Amino acid sequence: MSRFFSIARRFRRNERGQALVEFALVVPLLLIMVMAIIDFGRAWNLHQTITDAAREGARQAVISNAVTQDSAVAIVAGVIRASGFDPGLATVGFPDGFKQGRGEQTTVTIEMPYRFGFLAPFIRLVTLDNSDAIRLRTYARMRNE
Repeated sequence: MSRFFSIARRFRRNERGQALVEFALVVPLLLIMVMAIIDFGRAWNLHQTITDAAREGARQAVISNAVTQDSAVAIVAGVIRASGFDPGLATVGFPDGFKQGRGEQTTVTIEMPYRFGFLAPFIRLVTLDNSDAIRLRTYARMRNE
């Protein structure tokens, strides 16, 4: 029986595995945080892309008489495609009308869904429609010259 207690005392004082256990407990949380940062970074990248696309579409619409509404939408789609996203998912609108007249404003709105990858199960918990996507919206407004 005394041999059992001596072995138990030896294991109780031995702390060699403590760092490994702590590492095993912390690594999953750190990986989740890194993946969340990557996922949110990708969503931010998409928002910046569609903001740039709206700005470029509005700029082309107001500076050139040769640009039609369809060609402005094609310009927006080209900017989105150049950034590696699918322009077919984007909804492009002109709520103030298209080139209404000199001195009037032209507004280009873009709405596009972003589907989360790694965070999809967590996003489904907080959305009302139980979806793993969010709708990103932006606009650019410029005055016709």
